[in-house]
Amino acid sequence: MPVVAHNLTKVEVEKLAVSIPTGQIQVNLSPKIEDLRLGGEVRTPTGKINGVEVVFSFEVTYQPEIARAVIKGDVNVPSPPKKEMIDEILNLWEEEKKVNSVLFVEVTNFLTSELSPLLMIISKEMRLPYHIPLPRAQLRTQ
Repeated sequence: MPVVAHNLTKVEVEKLAVSIPTGQIQVNLSPKIEDLRLGGEVRTPTGKINGVEVVFSFEVTYQPEIARAVIKGDVNVPSPPKKEMIDEILNLWEEEKKVNSVLFVEVTNFLTSELSPLLMIISKEMRLPYHIPLPRAQLRTQ
């Protein structure tokens, strides 16, 4: 179930500290699904398809508290081929507020890959530590 469309409704990054402390900084990424519903039609190059709309929030927190970020929006996932699967996904959400594990993994991976570049650019402009570690070259001593 690949994600075929996404829409960002809120991007908020707030710097809470004047200076960045030295030492280790822990960054937590928290993707959350806020709502799940039968989506409308999505236009694709091969035609229109119906899908499941997943409303999400993606939070980034730092320890110590130097900044926080929240990105909200929705993604559309094409409906599974069997109608029973759609009903199962939607019923699980309506009754227990749980998400099908395959759908959750797909949405989480999509959000991480799509939102990471945006968060990197904003972090650079605001002089914040990146939310994911970057590879660093080191000299070898022999």
